[in-house]
Amino acid sequence: MSIITAPATDVEAPELTKGVAAGGNVVDIWRGWVNWGAYSGWVDYPITWSVINANSTVLVAASEIDGNSVRFLGAAPITVANIVPAAGIVTVRVNVAWSSGLRVRTDLVVFN
Repeated sequence: MSIITAPATDVEAPELTKGVAAGGNVVDIWRGWVNWGAYSGWVDYPITWSVINANSTVLVAASEIDGNSVRFLGAAPITVANIVPAAGIVTVRVNVAWSSGLRVRTDLVVFN
């Protein structure tokens, strides 16, 4: 299996200075996204974000986007296979099961 690594990209996030307080064993919840260029096959997307650490729980959704960065349900299966948080970065392995490159948006929710 050949894996492409996209360039590390900073997350986009709503303009908040602090995550939402959640309670229990979760202190903060953060939401962000990245719009990527066209890739196909197995792709590692490294997403840099200072709120992420090795103990963060990171949930990721991946969707195809059009030229205006609007998500839509296309014919290509796009699946998230692995999510690996570390200090200031999360690497997300996605399979873009299409013969040509497709633009993808990854949406993240981070629990700390």
